[in-house]
Amino acid sequence: MQLFLSLETNPFTLAFVFFLTIILLIINIFLWNKISKFTKGQDAKSLEDIIHNCIKQVEELKEKNELIAKHSISLEERVSESIRNTSTIRYKAFESGSSNQSFSTSFINEKGDGVVISSLHNRDRISVFAKPINKFTSEYDLTDEEKEVIEKSKTESKKSSVAKH
Repeated sequence: MQLFLSLETNPFTLAFVFFLTIILLIINIFLWNKISKFTKGQDAKSLEDIIHNCIKQVEELKEKNELIAKHSISLEERVSESIRNTSTIRYKAFESGSSNQSFSTSFINEKGDGVVISSLHNRDRISVFAKPINKFTSEYDLTDEEKEVIEKSKTESKKSSVAKH
């Protein structure tokens, strides 16, 4: 009891307690204003409903994001199977009686599967050949021009693969 009396009689202690009380009062008013602004026009039940609604919407967004991610993977798999890399060169197939109307065109997907179509033009006839391509190679003999268009497609495939990642 004597300690309490000595604190009361000390003017510095009394001023400190008064100053601390003023600071706490200011903080209390500040927090009360913030809570009043936050709950203005609302009651506790409606705020709880708003929070539950927000949580529900976040969960729905998570589910939609998962579906979008799965769909994205599916699309990426399908795109890798589609023809994405084509290349064409024109050339003169025969020395006599022809112009540079002959061509070779490759249609290849990211995995290197597809076809090379070549058309050889001569003055009196046109021949068309199609050769299947598996992993950028063919079981059939390829001309230099066909090899060239496959190599161009392969280079484009590498560029798009690097750009994608």
